[in-house]
Amino acid sequence: MDFFSAQDDARRKTRWLIFLFVLAILSLVVLTNLFIMLFAEYSTDYYVQDHTPMTFWEQFNWARFTAIGLGVTTVVILGSLIRTLTLRGGGKSVAEMMGGRLVSGNPKTPLERRLLNVVEEISIASGTPVPQVYVMDQESGINAFAAGYTTGDAVVAVTQGCLEKLNRSELQGVIAHEFSHIINGDMRLNIRLIGILFGILMVALIGRLVFRWGAFGGRSSRENNGIPLVVLGLGLLILGYVGVFFGNLIKASVSRQREFLADASAVQFTRDPDGIAGALKKIGGDSQGALINHPDAEELSHAYFEEGVPHLFNSLFATHPPLDKRIRKIQPGWDGKFVVPESASLADVQREEDQREQPRISPQDMALGGVILSNVLDNIGKAGAPDAGNMREAQRMLQYLPGELHEAAAEPYGARALIYALVLDEERSMLQKQMWHLQDKADTGVAMLTEKYMGAVRQLAPRLRLTLVDLTMPALRQLSSSQYHLFRDNLNILIEMDGEITAFEWSLQKIILHNLEASFEHKISRIGRYKKLSRLHDEISMMLSYLVRNTHESETDTRQAFEAAARELGLENLKMLKEPELDLQQLDKAMDKLNQLKPLLKPQLLKACAASVAADGEVTATELELLRAFSSLLDCPLPPLPGLEEN
Repeated sequence: MDFFSAQDDARRKTRWLIFLFVLAILSLVVLTNLFIMLFAEYSTDYYVQDHTPMTFWEQFNWARFTAIGLGVTTVVILGSLIRTLTLRGGGKSVAEMMGGRLVSGNPKTPLERRLLNVVEEISIASGTPVPQVYVMDQESGINAFAAGYTTGDAVVAVTQGCLEKLNRSELQGVIAHEFSHIINGDMRLNIRLIGILFGILMVALIGRLVFRWGAFGGRSSRENNGIPLVVLGLGLLILGYVGVFFGNLIKASVSRQREFLADASAVQFTRDPDGIAGALKKIGGDSQGALINHPDAEELSHAYFEEGVPHLFNSLFATHPPLDKRIRKIQPGWDGKFVVPESASLADVQREEDQREQPRISPQDMALGGVILSNVLDNIGKAGAPDAGNMREAQRMLQYLPGELHEAAAEPYGARALIYALVLDEERSMLQKQMWHLQDKADTGVAMLTEKYMGAVRQLAPRLRLTLVDLTMPALRQLSSSQYHLFRDNLNILIEMDGEITAFEWSLQKIILHNLEASFEHKISRIGRYKKLSRLHDEISMMLSYLVRNTHESETDTRQAFEAAARELGLENLKMLKEPELDLQQLDKAMDKLNQLKPLLKPQLLKACAASVAADGEVTATELELLRAFSSLLDCPLPPLPGLEEN
């Protein structure tokens, strides 16, 4: 299954989940109604005028049934909404709920440094913004999870046991598995599952409160005979947990089939089946296994790398396939023996990471001319499904990136300075105006750092500019709300100050703000709203027109590039807009609508863009940057393009 099929499958599963949720609520409403009405019958004397007892169905009251049903439904929906709102912060909220500690710019140990390096390599290779990374210090089992609504607010969290007991190859396999969940749309589904199950649990929680009040409510309860309240509470408690029982069955069935896909994606990504298989073998051989001890571990059980919570009826409630089945899917010839893990040597880890970070590449090796034209088209098919070639390219890019800039990108002050430096004008008087603005408006010290890094940023090879942007994302997500809004406003002002927005400036602006909006403004696109490309003729015309107008000089080349894209889409009546018609606000609105296309339609748009880029036989930095911006705005991760020396 490719990325777009996986996204579409996740969307269909969400609809199925909503259907099951509605069915669960209806069942809960009916059962709760019947129970409360039976309770009312046997706790109260119901007689007609001749003192003849009334049967249950004779006293049945539809108005009462409807009122109770609305009450139960309201409780469940409110519970779901409240729990979902507590996780509105996305991946960060989930990681903090589980006791995770943010690993930021200066990691404490070589193990954390290795973890950050692995996450960065896989992020760049997959074309996604680098997520924030958390460590659960109190968890000695081997486990991990990814959480968030989108790639813009995603986090990766690992246990301390995962850090200490896995080697680099095994850790890479685990992280690649989690990135599959990030890319394929599983995270949003996982958070929705948490909210839904909590809503169903609300009936049981209310029953427990009523039961305690009846049994232990004090003197007034004893004087008024608390037995009815005990019975009522116990009944609601049982009904609520029956709902939770079936809810957990739904959760387990939704989760299990996604794990095999994530394992396969990790193997495809790393080309190292021994890595992820080795991690699974160590889980089987470790005394702690994958156990998560946190009190809220059950809520997130479906999101872990491996089963983190023991179940009484494991075959029913297991959210993951059995370990042996997962291993044999990866290594059919496995001998059935698990591995007892040993703690990693910090000195060895330090030495290995030092060697990997040594620059081995000259500036000429990163020249844009090294890109093979056919790779532009081939890479669209790898959206969300990167391979070992993309991983090698990511490692090369990170090795060539100056260490000074890499370190600066990991800190909030340095990250803001680097982004500002990327949009500074080369014309002296305009540059001076921009620097004056930063000195006056930016947070203390940021203007000075911007000036410090400006020279090194300008010397970057074009292919590294957006890589640097990706590396700044975890640090930028650490900003406070006021710092974010100030940063956003300053970035917009710097870009607009000279009265012209270049294609690179637009690309950088859109990539940064699209991803940060998910964290700070909780902006989440509605997936699958538009099911036909033909419904968005005007928006597609706007996107393709902006691409060809900014990447070709002559009108003939521009027309040929537009027609190549139109042929790829097979759409009639697409109109190439003239320069004065290319309004950037309208382009932004167009991209927002295109992001709401059905997932299986999005690769057609990206292939049309690639056909346009390939039309003149050349690949420019601007074309690649616009491709990357469009892929980001469509939430379709685009891996880096391998150069000539990689083929």
